[in-house]
Amino acid sequence: MSAVIHIDPEAIHPVIDGLWHRTRSGGIPEPGEPLLMLCGTQGVAVFDVLAKRRERGVPHQCPRCEAIYRRQHGIAPSPVRRS
Repeated sequence: MSAVIHIDPEAIHPVIDGLWHRTRSGGIPEPGEPLLMLCGTQGVAVFDVLAKRRERGVPHQCPRCEAIYRRQHGIAPSPVRRS
């Protein structure tokens, strides 16, 4: 008997080098599948439990993925952050 686990593809945000990205392809990737992010960064799909997400620090959103996503969806650009 199958035990179906439902995953929202819009909630999949791969983390590479401390930045979470948005993928160019929709759907749920298979483990080991190559992924291309909106910003052009590439990686391979690996799955882990959410509790381990912050082991290497809190991931931040890739600013390039964010800008591209906002432009594609007609959302105003993020305000410029000043230090």
